Amino acid sequence: MSTSAAQEKGAASGEYSILDSIIAETRLTPDDEAYDIAKRGVSAFIEELLKPQNNGEPVKKAMVDRMIAEIDAKLSRQMDEILHHPDFQALESSWRGLQLLVDRTNFRENIKIEILNVSKEDLLDDFEDSPEVMQSGLYKHIYTAEYGQFGGQPVGAIIANYYMSPSSPDVKLMQYVSSVACMSHAPFIAAAGPKFFGLESFTGLPDLKDLKDHFEGPQFAKWQSFRTSEDSRYVGLTVPRFLLRNPYDPEENPVKSFVYKETVANSHEHYLWGNTAYAFGTKLTDSFAKFRWCPNIIGPQSGGAV
Repeated sequence: MSTSAAQEKGAASGEYSILDSIIAETRLTPDDEAYDIAKRGVSAFIEELLKPQNNGEPVKKAMVDRMIAEIDAKLSRQMDEILHHPDFQALESSWRGLQLLVDRTNFRENIKIEILNVSKEDLLDDFEDSPEVMQSGLYKHIYTAEYGQFGGQPVGAIIANYYMSPSSPDVKLMQYVSSVACMSHAPFIAAAGPKFFGLESFTGLPDLKDLKDHFEGPQFAKWQSFRTSEDSRYVGLTVPRFLLRNPYDPEENPVKSFVYKETVANSHEHYLWGNTAYAFGTKLTDSFAKFRWCPNIIGPQSGGAV
């Protein structure tokens, strides 16, 4: 055995003897659930102490606090990657938007909320696979099961967590749902996405000079045609979006597990934005709870302020 290999073996042996000695002081046994976690944690701590930058530094509170801060910083970067991923953002936005609607609804005032888990694509497929609108799943759920039978409980509004665009599939979907909404007298409320304005993000919305000219473009031919239909009055698109959650911050919006400061300065899209259809829905339920009907939602002084 070479001298360097012997030194490495000796160092490893010394580290493990220290580790075993420390673990023994905790009075944990290998059968305990926390044994492996504690052993890995102490081992990582010893490895950190053996790094050159910590050589000879006494183990004091300041040193431990610095190590904890370094771990928190690493965790924060990992959490940023997760929270800012578009798929995770869409999931968190959906649930927090629904939570907002539930939290701001007074269920003691004879209000019910039903949840349908269906994507835009699946809903369009449901209509396309049906011989006619009145045989679609949405029609059966909204009209047949409630509005169209004695003793049913008619749906007051359909709040959709969708961002619509002037594309052919989206306009076709709005045509289908407008028929169901009209027959059921239940307005369909969704949101207009940034692509409705030819944008990738709502941050460019203030730069649009003339919206009227924008909507007269050829890409809006099907949208304008849909607007002339009688059923289209039962479809409403909200805009733009609203801040659904403040960024995590040790002071303003802390998390319990560790010191986490969410980094949102690099992109406006890193904020958690919500679909304004949810905010619109909260005003409908608030109006019904106060006045027993939903239209008192116009203007900041008449129930329209969110």
